[in-house]
Amino acid sequence: MRLQTRRAFLAAVSGAAGVTLAGCLGGESPGQGADSGQRVATASFFVFGDVAAHVAGDDATAETLVPVGQHGHGWEPGPDVQGRILESDLFVHGMPSFQPWADDVLTSLAADDADVVSVDVSADIDLHEATDDGHAHDDEDGDHTDDDEADANASERGPGLVDPHFWMDPRNVVTATETLRDAFQAVDEANADAYAANADAYRDSLLALDSTIATTLESRERDVILVAGHDAFGYLADRYDIDVVALTGLAPDDAPSPRDIERAQATIEEHGIRHVLADPLESDRAATQLVAETDAEAVLPLTSIPGLTSEWREAEWGYIDIVRETNLPSLRTALDAR
Repeated sequence: MRLQTRRAFLAAVSGAAGVTLAGCLGGESPGQGADSGQRVATASFFVFGDVAAHVAGDDATAETLVPVGQHGHGWEPGPDVQGRILESDLFVHGMPSFQPWADDVLTSLAADDADVVSVDVSADIDLHEATDDGHAHDDEDGDHTDDDEADANASERGPGLVDPHFWMDPRNVVTATETLRDAFQAVDEANADAYAANADAYRDSLLALDSTIATTLESRERDVILVAGHDAFGYLADRYDIDVVALTGLAPDDAPSPRDIERAQATIEEHGIRHVLADPLESDRAATQLVAETDAEAVLPLTSIPGLTSEWREAEWGYIDIVRETNLPSLRTALDAR
Protein backbone atom coordinates (compact mmCIF):
# COMPACT_ATOMS: atom_id res chain seq x y z
CA MET A 1 0.00 0.00 0.00
CA ARG A 2 1.38 3.43 -0.93
CA LEU A 3 0.82 6.06 1.73
CA GLN A 4 3.32 8.84 1.35
CA THR A 5 3.85 12.47 2.12
CA ARG A 6 6.84 14.48 1.03
CA ARG A 7 8.11 14.35 4.59
CA ALA A 8 8.27 10.56 4.44
CA PHE A 9 9.98 10.69 1.06
CA LEU A 10 12.66 13.10 2.30
CA ALA A 11 13.28 10.96 5.37
CA ALA A 12 13.71 7.89 3.21
CA VAL A 13 16.14 9.41 0.72
CA SER A 14 18.23 10.98 3.48
CA GLY A 15 18.99 7.51 4.79
CA ALA A 16 16.57 7.32 7.67
CA ALA A 17 15.67 3.72 8.44
CA GLY A 18 12.35 2.29 9.47
CA VAL A 19 10.21 5.25 8.45
CA THR A 20 6.64 4.52 9.61
CA LEU A 21 3.35 6.11 8.76
CA ALA A 22 2.91 7.39 12.27
CA GLY A 23 6.26 9.14 12.02
CA CYS A 24 5.26 10.77 8.73
CA LEU A 25 2.24 12.48 10.11
CA GLY A 26 3.82 14.80 12.63
CA GLY A 27 1.43 16.63 14.93
CA GLU A 28 -2.28 17.23 14.66
CA SER A 29 -3.50 16.90 11.09
CA PRO A 30 -5.44 19.83 9.64
CA GLY A 31 -8.38 17.52 8.90
CA GLN A 32 -8.92 16.83 12.59
CA GLY A 33 -11.45 19.64 12.98
CA ALA A 34 -12.43 21.22 16.23
CA ASP A 35 -16.12 20.59 15.59
CA SER A 36 -16.09 16.80 15.38
CA GLY A 37 -12.55 15.75 16.17
CA GLN A 38 -12.84 13.21 13.38
CA ARG A 39 -10.29 12.41 10.72
CA VAL A 40 -11.27 13.47 7.21
CA ALA A 41 -10.66 11.77 3.86
CA THR A 42 -11.22 13.54 0.54
CA ALA A 43 -11.55 11.37 -2.56
CA SER A 44 -10.91 12.23 -6.20
CA PHE A 45 -13.50 9.80 -7.57
CA PHE A 46 -16.95 8.61 -6.49
CA VAL A 47 -16.12 4.92 -6.08
CA PHE A 48 -13.03 5.76 -4.03
CA GLY A 49 -15.07 8.06 -1.81
CA ASP A 50 -17.80 5.48 -1.35
CA VAL A 51 -15.31 2.82 -0.26
CA ALA A 52 -13.66 5.32 2.09
CA ALA A 53 -17.04 6.16 3.61
CA HIS A 54 -17.76 2.50 4.37
CA VAL A 55 -14.38 2.08 6.05
CA ALA A 56 -14.74 5.36 7.96
CA GLY A 57 -18.15 4.45 9.37
CA ASP A 58 -19.14 6.74 12.23
CA ASP A 59 -15.57 7.35 13.36
CA ALA A 60 -14.28 9.47 10.47
CA THR A 61 -15.58 11.53 7.56
CA ALA A 62 -15.17 10.76 3.86
CA GLU A 63 -16.24 13.03 1.05
CA THR A 64 -16.06 12.82 -2.74
CA LEU A 65 -14.79 15.96 -4.43
CA VAL A 66 -16.53 15.39 -7.80
CA PRO A 67 -20.04 16.91 -7.79
CA VAL A 68 -23.17 14.85 -8.47
CA GLY A 69 -23.81 14.50 -12.20
CA GLN A 70 -20.21 15.09 -13.22
CA HIS A 71 -18.06 12.52 -15.01
CA GLY A 72 -15.12 11.78 -12.74
CA HIS A 73 -12.64 11.22 -15.57
CA GLY A 74 -13.02 14.61 -17.22
CA TRP A 75 -14.10 16.84 -14.33
CA GLU A 76 -11.73 19.70 -13.46
CA PRO A 77 -11.81 21.10 -9.91
CA GLY A 78 -12.28 24.73 -8.98
CA PRO A 79 -9.81 26.68 -6.81
CA ASP A 80 -11.52 25.65 -3.57
CA VAL A 81 -10.81 21.94 -4.01
CA GLN A 82 -7.15 22.02 -3.08
CA GLY A 83 -8.08 23.89 0.07
CA ARG A 84 -10.50 21.11 1.00
CA ILE A 85 -7.77 18.57 0.39
CA LEU A 86 -5.30 20.54 2.53
CA GLU A 87 -7.81 20.46 5.38
CA SER A 88 -8.09 16.68 5.23
CA ASP A 89 -5.98 13.90 6.69
CA LEU A 90 -6.14 11.58 3.68
CA PHE A 91 -6.29 12.33 -0.03
CA VAL A 92 -7.65 9.23 -1.77
CA HIS A 93 -6.85 8.94 -5.47
CA GLY A 94 -6.11 6.49 -8.27
CA MET A 95 -3.09 5.55 -10.34
CA PRO A 96 -0.93 8.21 -12.05
CA SER A 97 -2.50 9.82 -15.14
CA PHE A 98 -5.99 8.56 -14.25
CA GLN A 99 -7.04 12.08 -13.26
CA PRO A 100 -4.37 14.62 -14.26
CA TRP A 101 -5.72 17.21 -11.83
CA ALA A 102 -5.15 14.77 -8.97
CA ASP A 103 -1.55 14.32 -10.13
CA ASP A 104 -1.17 18.10 -10.03
CA VAL A 105 -2.56 18.19 -6.49
CA LEU A 106 -0.11 15.51 -5.37
CA THR A 107 2.77 17.49 -6.85
CA SER A 108 1.57 20.61 -5.06
CA LEU A 109 1.13 18.81 -1.74
CA ALA A 110 4.66 17.45 -2.00
CA ALA A 111 6.13 20.84 -2.89
CA ASP A 112 4.36 22.46 0.07
CA ASP A 113 5.37 19.64 2.44
CA ALA A 114 1.68 19.36 3.31
CA ASP A 115 0.66 17.18 6.23
CA VAL A 116 -1.81 15.18 4.15
CA VAL A 117 -1.34 11.46 3.53
CA SER A 118 -1.90 10.39 -0.07
CA VAL A 119 -3.55 7.03 -0.67
CA ASP A 120 -3.38 5.34 -4.08
CA VAL A 121 -6.28 2.89 -3.84
CA SER A 122 -4.98 0.94 -6.84
CA ALA A 123 -1.54 0.35 -5.34
CA ASP A 124 -2.06 -3.32 -4.43
CA ILE A 125 -4.21 -4.25 -7.43
CA ASP A 126 -2.98 -6.12 -10.49
CA LEU A 127 -3.88 -3.61 -13.19
CA HIS A 128 -4.48 -4.65 -16.79
CA GLU A 129 -2.15 -3.42 -19.47
CA ALA A 130 -3.83 -1.82 -22.47
CA THR A 131 -3.15 -2.77 -26.06
CA ASP A 132 -1.39 -0.38 -28.41
CA ASP A 133 -4.67 1.04 -29.73
CA GLY A 134 -5.84 2.05 -26.25
CA HIS A 135 -8.26 -0.84 -25.77
CA ALA A 136 -8.06 -3.11 -22.75
CA HIS A 137 -8.62 -6.17 -24.95
CA ASP A 138 -7.85 -7.06 -28.55
CA ASP A 139 -10.58 -6.49 -31.10
CA GLU A 140 -11.81 -9.63 -32.82
CA ASP A 141 -11.48 -8.25 -36.34
CA GLY A 142 -8.43 -6.10 -35.66
CA ASP A 143 -9.72 -3.38 -37.99
CA HIS A 144 -9.65 -0.65 -35.37
CA THR A 145 -5.88 -0.82 -35.02
CA ASP A 146 -5.55 0.04 -38.70
CA ASP A 147 -7.37 3.32 -38.31
CA ASP A 148 -4.92 6.19 -38.82
CA GLU A 149 -6.49 8.25 -36.05
CA ALA A 150 -6.28 5.36 -33.58
CA ASP A 151 -2.63 4.82 -34.43
CA ALA A 152 -1.90 8.49 -33.88
CA ASN A 153 -3.67 8.49 -30.53
CA ALA A 154 -1.79 5.39 -29.44
CA SER A 155 1.56 6.97 -30.24
CA GLU A 156 0.64 10.03 -28.18
CA ARG A 157 -0.25 7.92 -25.15
CA GLY A 158 3.19 6.38 -24.93
CA PRO A 159 4.23 3.21 -23.06
CA GLY A 160 2.85 1.92 -19.81
CA LEU A 161 -0.83 2.59 -20.41
CA VAL A 162 -3.05 0.64 -18.02
CA ASP A 163 -6.78 0.13 -17.75
CA PRO A 164 -7.80 2.15 -14.66
CA HIS A 165 -11.32 0.67 -14.24
CA PHE A 166 -10.28 -1.95 -11.69
CA TRP A 167 -13.43 -1.42 -9.59
CA MET A 168 -15.54 -3.18 -12.21
CA ASP A 169 -14.37 -6.39 -10.51
CA PRO A 170 -15.78 -6.35 -6.95
CA ARG A 171 -12.85 -8.42 -5.72
CA ASN A 172 -10.53 -5.57 -6.63
CA VAL A 173 -12.70 -3.29 -4.50
CA VAL A 174 -12.04 -5.67 -1.62
CA THR A 175 -8.33 -4.97 -2.06
CA ALA A 176 -8.99 -1.21 -2.21
CA THR A 177 -11.02 -1.53 1.00
CA GLU A 178 -8.07 -3.12 2.76
CA THR A 179 -5.80 -0.33 1.50
CA LEU A 180 -8.13 2.29 2.95
CA ARG A 181 -8.50 0.37 6.21
CA ASP A 182 -4.74 0.53 6.66
CA ALA A 183 -4.74 4.23 5.78
CA PHE A 184 -7.39 5.18 8.34
CA GLN A 185 -5.69 3.07 10.98
CA ALA A 186 -2.39 4.82 10.28
CA VAL A 187 -3.79 8.29 10.92
CA ASP A 188 -6.19 7.30 13.70
CA GLU A 189 -4.85 4.43 15.81
CA ALA A 190 -7.45 5.04 18.50
CA ASN A 191 -10.20 3.82 16.15
CA ALA A 192 -8.19 1.08 14.44
CA ASP A 193 -10.51 -1.69 15.59
CA ALA A 194 -13.58 0.14 14.29
CA TYR A 195 -11.99 0.64 10.87
CA ALA A 196 -11.07 -3.04 10.76
CA ALA A 197 -14.63 -4.05 11.61
CA ASN A 198 -16.08 -1.65 9.04
CA ALA A 199 -13.74 -2.98 6.37
CA ASP A 200 -14.63 -6.59 7.21
CA ALA A 201 -18.34 -5.85 6.93
CA TYR A 202 -17.92 -4.10 3.60
CA ARG A 203 -15.69 -6.90 2.36
CA ASP A 204 -18.47 -9.39 3.10
CA SER A 205 -20.94 -7.27 1.15
CA LEU A 206 -18.57 -7.03 -1.82
CA LEU A 207 -18.01 -10.78 -1.88
CA ALA A 208 -21.77 -11.33 -1.70
CA LEU A 209 -22.19 -9.00 -4.68
CA ASP A 210 -19.53 -10.90 -6.61
CA SER A 211 -21.26 -14.19 -5.85
CA THR A 212 -24.64 -12.81 -6.91
CA ILE A 213 -23.29 -11.62 -10.25
CA ALA A 214 -21.52 -14.90 -10.94
CA THR A 215 -24.58 -16.97 -10.01
CA THR A 216 -26.96 -14.79 -12.03
CA LEU A 217 -24.83 -15.00 -15.17
CA GLU A 218 -24.18 -18.74 -14.98
CA SER A 219 -27.32 -19.52 -16.99
CA ARG A 220 -26.63 -17.00 -19.76
CA GLU A 221 -27.33 -17.96 -23.35
CA ARG A 222 -24.99 -15.33 -24.78
CA ASP A 223 -21.37 -14.36 -24.19
CA VAL A 224 -21.01 -11.10 -26.14
CA ILE A 225 -22.26 -7.65 -25.18
CA LEU A 226 -21.85 -4.38 -27.06
CA VAL A 227 -21.10 -1.19 -25.14
CA ALA A 228 -21.66 2.00 -27.10
CA GLY A 229 -19.02 3.87 -25.16
CA HIS A 230 -15.43 3.65 -24.02
CA ASP A 231 -13.69 0.41 -23.10
CA ALA A 232 -14.31 0.47 -19.34
CA PHE A 233 -15.39 -3.12 -18.73
CA GLY A 234 -12.25 -5.21 -19.16
CA TYR A 235 -12.11 -6.23 -15.50
CA LEU A 236 -15.81 -7.14 -15.57
CA ALA A 237 -15.22 -9.21 -18.71
CA ASP A 238 -12.33 -11.12 -17.19
CA ARG A 239 -14.02 -11.76 -13.85
CA TYR A 240 -17.24 -13.16 -15.31
CA ASP A 241 -15.94 -14.52 -18.62
CA ILE A 242 -17.87 -12.12 -20.83
CA ASP A 243 -16.80 -10.86 -24.26
CA VAL A 244 -17.24 -7.08 -24.18
CA VAL A 245 -17.04 -5.18 -27.45
CA ALA A 246 -16.64 -1.45 -26.83
CA LEU A 247 -17.15 1.30 -29.36
CA THR A 248 -13.99 3.26 -28.45
CA GLY A 249 -10.83 2.82 -26.41
CA LEU A 250 -10.03 3.52 -22.77
CA ALA A 251 -10.35 7.31 -22.94
CA PRO A 252 -13.93 8.32 -22.07
CA ASP A 253 -13.83 11.42 -24.29
CA ASP A 254 -12.92 9.59 -27.50
CA ALA A 255 -15.60 10.14 -30.14
CA PRO A 256 -16.51 7.08 -32.21
CA SER A 257 -15.30 7.17 -35.79
CA PRO A 258 -17.33 5.91 -38.76
CA ARG A 259 -15.20 2.78 -38.65
CA ASP A 260 -16.12 2.27 -35.00
CA ILE A 261 -19.81 2.45 -35.91
CA GLU A 262 -19.32 0.00 -38.77
CA ARG A 263 -17.49 -2.40 -36.46
CA ALA A 264 -20.33 -2.19 -33.93
CA GLN A 265 -22.93 -2.80 -36.62
CA ALA A 266 -21.01 -5.88 -37.74
CA THR A 267 -20.87 -7.12 -34.15
CA ILE A 268 -24.65 -6.73 -33.77
CA GLU A 269 -25.25 -8.67 -36.98
CA GLU A 270 -22.72 -11.41 -36.25
CA HIS A 271 -23.90 -12.13 -32.71
CA GLY A 272 -27.59 -11.29 -33.05
CA ILE A 273 -27.28 -8.66 -30.35
CA ARG A 274 -30.63 -7.23 -29.28
CA HIS A 275 -29.53 -4.74 -26.64
CA VAL A 276 -26.93 -1.99 -26.90
CA LEU A 277 -25.48 -0.88 -23.57
CA ALA A 278 -24.67 2.73 -22.68
CA ASP A 279 -23.52 4.57 -19.57
CA PRO A 280 -26.15 6.91 -18.05
CA LEU A 281 -23.38 9.41 -17.33
CA GLU A 282 -22.30 9.55 -20.97
CA SER A 283 -24.03 10.38 -24.24
CA ASP A 284 -26.31 7.67 -25.60
CA ARG A 285 -26.26 9.13 -29.10
CA ALA A 286 -24.20 6.31 -30.62
CA ALA A 287 -26.28 3.67 -28.85
CA THR A 288 -29.51 5.20 -30.12
CA GLN A 289 -28.06 5.37 -33.63
CA LEU A 290 -27.09 1.71 -33.56
CA VAL A 291 -30.56 0.66 -32.44
CA ALA A 292 -32.13 2.76 -35.17
CA GLU A 293 -29.88 1.39 -37.93
CA THR A 294 -29.66 -2.30 -36.97
CA ASP A 295 -31.82 -5.15 -35.70
CA ALA A 296 -30.96 -4.27 -32.08
CA GLU A 297 -34.10 -3.54 -30.10
CA ALA A 298 -33.23 -1.24 -27.19
CA VAL A 299 -30.63 0.65 -25.22
CA LEU A 300 -29.93 -0.58 -21.67
CA PRO A 301 -27.88 1.14 -18.96
CA LEU A 302 -24.46 -0.21 -18.06
CA THR A 303 -22.19 2.08 -16.09
CA SER A 304 -18.54 2.08 -15.15
CA ILE A 305 -19.66 4.39 -12.30
CA PRO A 306 -17.57 7.42 -13.31
CA GLY A 307 -19.77 9.54 -11.08
CA LEU A 308 -23.12 9.77 -9.36
CA THR A 309 -26.40 10.71 -11.02
CA SER A 310 -28.98 12.75 -9.14
CA GLU A 311 -31.29 9.72 -9.16
CA TRP A 312 -28.67 7.52 -7.56
CA ARG A 313 -27.94 10.22 -5.02
CA GLU A 314 -31.62 10.57 -4.12
CA ALA A 315 -31.84 6.79 -3.68
CA GLU A 316 -28.69 6.94 -1.52
CA TRP A 317 -27.02 4.34 -3.71
CA GLY A 318 -23.36 3.50 -3.37
CA TYR A 319 -21.10 1.32 -5.48
CA ILE A 320 -22.77 -1.96 -4.52
CA ASP A 321 -26.29 -0.61 -5.07
CA ILE A 322 -25.47 0.75 -8.53
CA VAL A 323 -23.87 -2.50 -9.66
CA ARG A 324 -26.73 -4.58 -8.27
CA GLU A 325 -29.64 -2.37 -9.35
CA THR A 326 -28.37 -0.95 -12.65
CA ASN A 327 -25.63 -3.11 -14.14
CA LEU A 328 -26.74 -6.58 -13.13
CA PRO A 329 -30.29 -6.36 -14.56
CA SER A 330 -28.91 -5.05 -17.86
CA LEU A 331 -26.29 -7.78 -18.05
CA ARG A 332 -28.90 -10.39 -17.28
CA THR A 333 -31.14 -9.15 -20.09
CA ALA A 334 -28.37 -8.57 -22.64
CA LEU A 335 -26.84 -12.01 -22.01
CA ASP A 336 -30.17 -13.85 -21.83
CA ALA A 337 -29.49 -15.12 -18.33
CA ARG A 338 -32.50 -16.91 -16.84
